[in-house]
Amino acid sequence: MDIGEETIEDTFNINKVLKTLFSSVKEIANEKRIELIYEMDSTIPRKLRGDSESLLLLLSKILTFVFQNSDRKEIVLSLSSVEDFLYEEFISFRIQETNIEKEKLLAFLQIHASKDIEMLGGKIVDDHENISDIHLSIPFKNFELGFRRHYRLPDKNVVGKKVLLLCSNDKTGQSLKKMFKYFHYEVDVGMEELKKNGNDLGLYDILIVSETIFTEKIKETISKVQERAPLKYALLRDHDDLDDDIKTDSEHFIKPITQEKIFDLIMSLYDDKPSTDKSDTAKIENA
Repeated sequence: MDIGEETIEDTFNINKVLKTLFSSVKEIANEKRIELIYEMDSTIPRKLRGDSESLLLLLSKILTFVFQNSDRKEIVLSLSSVEDFLYEEFISFRIQETNIEKEKLLAFLQIHASKDIEMLGGKIVDDHENISDIHLSIPFKNFELGFRRHYRLPDKNVVGKKVLLLCSNDKTGQSLKKMFKYFHYEVDVGMEELKKNGNDLGLYDILIVSETIFTEKIKETISKVQERAPLKYALLRDHDDLDDDIKTDSEHFIKPITQEKIFDLIMSLYDDKPSTDKSDTAKIENA
């Protein structure tokens, strides 16, 4: 084994890297009033081997540039890979629809990021269709060889759920939908989908609703539904002064939302252990 290679290779949780990345660019994101949203495909293993520190520095550098130059109010960083992530595969890191001129993007990447990308063994993917996207492909190793399901629900009472997402931000709703569907949940997004089902919240097992559209009337409706159906609900809210290290549970679900946090929320909502200080309301909050 190459000792030099081993010194820059570590085992890391990709969710924790994304959480740290979110914190590292939070100041400029707040300054520019831009929301960073993550999309994670089910193909991404939870634990990887590689140079996580260099990856974090690279993504932080690129996102800082994007926030400084984009007029978008939401920036989506999506992660995807091959269907069967066996040993070592390329992971795509795509920053979508930056609305920055392609020449400016390429100049920045070549001058300020190409060495970092090369050190990681990655490459810049030239996307001729989505010209304002930044698309990187970087190889990492799967720590848990042979596993295709990286987040496993423990028993039958947490599978087969139906979820309704009422989010004030459509991109956030679509991101959450993708991550809930990892668990083969049936997911509807928006009031129109609720109307198609006769406005009956009792058809759903989990409701996530943004605080900005949460009213007393909605709260009363949920309470009435809970008298006849086992509906859980989560309040999607922003909050800037919570401890970043607070545990994800049914009371605290802190942005950025990752696949692991969706898993933790499900486990918390369906935790059968008796508790006097927990409710069915999960708060999705900004770190």
